[in-house]
Amino acid sequence: MLPDFERRWTRDIDASLADVRGKLASMEAELAELRTFRRRVTVSEWVAGSEPLLARAGQISLPAVRAHIASALARTELVTEPTTHMVVNDVLPPEVYELLSAAIPPIDLFPDRDPVKRDFEMSELVDAPPLTKQMWRLFDEDVVGSIVAPLVFDRFHSAIVRHYADTGGDVFGQRAAAIPHRTFAGRIQLRRPGYQLKPHLDPKRVVVTGLFYFPRPGDTEDYGTQLFTVDGPIVASGMSTFFPENAGATCTLARTVPYRPNSMLVFVNSRAAHGATLPPGAALDERYTYQFYVKPIDKDLKSLLRDLPADARAAWEEIL
Repeated sequence: MLPDFERRWTRDIDASLADVRGKLASMEAELAELRTFRRRVTVSEWVAGSEPLLARAGQISLPAVRAHIASALARTELVTEPTTHMVVNDVLPPEVYELLSAAIPPIDLFPDRDPVKRDFEMSELVDAPPLTKQMWRLFDEDVVGSIVAPLVFDRFHSAIVRHYADTGGDVFGQRAAAIPHRTFAGRIQLRRPGYQLKPHLDPKRVVVTGLFYFPRPGDTEDYGTQLFTVDGPIVASGMSTFFPENAGATCTLARTVPYRPNSMLVFVNSRAAHGATLPPGAALDERYTYQFYVKPIDKDLKSLLRDLPADARAAWEEIL
């Protein structure tokens, strides 16, 4: 009798559990649908509110933008320590900066794989709201790619030669700096309290890194980008992000670039490290930046690398 009772009791428990699981699954599906609906409402409201700005976005003059940026770069001091860099204030015409800031997509359109680190890649502009698509494609391709990067590359030319010479000698430095370079990996970055990025160098093929800052009105300037001196091994041996402290080096904070509206930090990706932190409890709920990289055309760099001695070529082995 007891075994039969246990079997019936077990069947009843299993049936009850299955019923509870089914109800939970149904509730989760309803909650997911509700969250999706709320996101649609939020985004649709944002799109409706941004529509009046579309006409202004269509009136931007790229020659005027170029002249403004060229003037801003020309009056900015080039600093050589801890690495060659510039902090450019009022880098964009005010109306362009305001439109870009207004066109940053709603938080709900940022991928949410990480609660404190969310990136909106330029590839996602395909499905973005009209104002976001129009302004950020113009900015990524026509402003940063065709105006900012070439002007910065010219200002940094001597440092870029040294950047390449560090791994291949002076002749290689001159030849590598002369090949075509382009921007890539542009993205809008959203960071929240709890975020920390330790001192690092960007992947080896990155020659120049740039960051535009987009604080909201009233945001503190305290949480910009940190630049570090490095005492110890500094030449990355691979193509991924390089953390000098993991190689036994000591990183010492040299300066923190202010998180200031309409400003840009650009630097050569060598001889120093950079990082950022937004500690828990920081007086800043959201930190918005746009980051881009400048790198050589791969096939042209590979041709040069094949002429290097084996020991110098080893540092670039992963790109060959």
